[in-house]
Amino acid sequence: MKRTINGIVVFFAITVFISIPVFAKEITITAVGDIMIGSLTPRPVLPDETHLNQARKMHKYLSGADIVFGNLEGVFVEEDTLPQKCSEASRAAKKCYEFGMPVPFADLLLDMGFTVLSIDNNHTADYGEEGYMLTQDILTEKDIHAVPKGGNVIVRVGKNRIALVAFGFTKNSYQLSNIEHTQRIISNLSKRYPIVIVSVHGGKEGADAQHVKDETEVFYGENRGNLIAFAHAAIDSGADLIIGHGPHVLRALECYKNRLIAYSLGNFYTFGQFRLSGPAGIGAVLNISISAQEGQLVQAKIIPTIQIMGGVPTFDRQQEAIRIFQRLTQEDFPNTPLQISDDGTVSFKK
Repeated sequence: MKRTINGIVVFFAITVFISIPVFAKEITITAVGDIMIGSLTPRPVLPDETHLNQARKMHKYLSGADIVFGNLEGVFVEEDTLPQKCSEASRAAKKCYEFGMPVPFADLLLDMGFTVLSIDNNHTADYGEEGYMLTQDILTEKDIHAVPKGGNVIVRVGKNRIALVAFGFTKNSYQLSNIEHTQRIISNLSKRYPIVIVSVHGGKEGADAQHVKDETEVFYGENRGNLIAFAHAAIDSGADLIIGHGPHVLRALECYKNRLIAYSLGNFYTFGQFRLSGPAGIGAVLNISISAQEGQLVQAKIIPTIQIMGGVPTFDRQQEAIRIFQRLTQEDFPNTPLQISDDGTVSFKK
């Protein structure tokens, strides 16, 4: 650009900065397992401010990734939201598990750093359709993506569009036991989006459910799927990452066609209503990097956690989760190309 000042031509250089979204080379995902921040039923057991402040400290381990994911095991409720799952007799006899969290606790999930939560599991119908829809609305208000039953959400990372889809075994879910349908759903998504991440709630529960086998798992008379068959079929159809939850214990990691499968990330934050002795109290934060173009695993890192104060997560200095992952992965998938170092780094065997 030039201007004339007192007969002298003067040139001016103008620099214009334009912010252009770019395609990332890698997508980073931080994932945890089951989350339930106390419940009003079957009996009120709720965290106080001391518990909540302890949980907020986990932000340092959950912030910074493109996607921060967990499974919300229950729903948010208001005072007039009525539970639908259990009878009064079963609640009185303490033979009932239904989870309704007061709405204000949703702020804690934001404080901790979550950006995406699955609401496809066997407790998101505990307060009927009203509780389920209220939970969707509350999470949307907090700018947290809620992956619904029988559906998906799309998350943007720069110019990258990432599909997250949930599978389960309850009413209105995409049924993980229906392999043919699973393949159709994921194949259709993979044609539209370069990266497809699958959340799956399935498998038996409890201390004796740590091993994953190539067989259908039945629990409480429910078909909870063949997780190996499901995960392999999902990846064959275009899925790039499988995040499992539901057994309430950690399970093995597997690498299949250069894609990571976490068969269960255990309990992360399950306050007051869960038995947390033994393996049920051990959880993990899994930091994952995948290629933004092909979806292949680059590297992962295990951050071991343990629940204290009746169900509040904290970093586990004993690092028990790392040893559990090492043992289960070696026993269940001895031929997987993964190696898990003592510091929790998950990489390809050399």
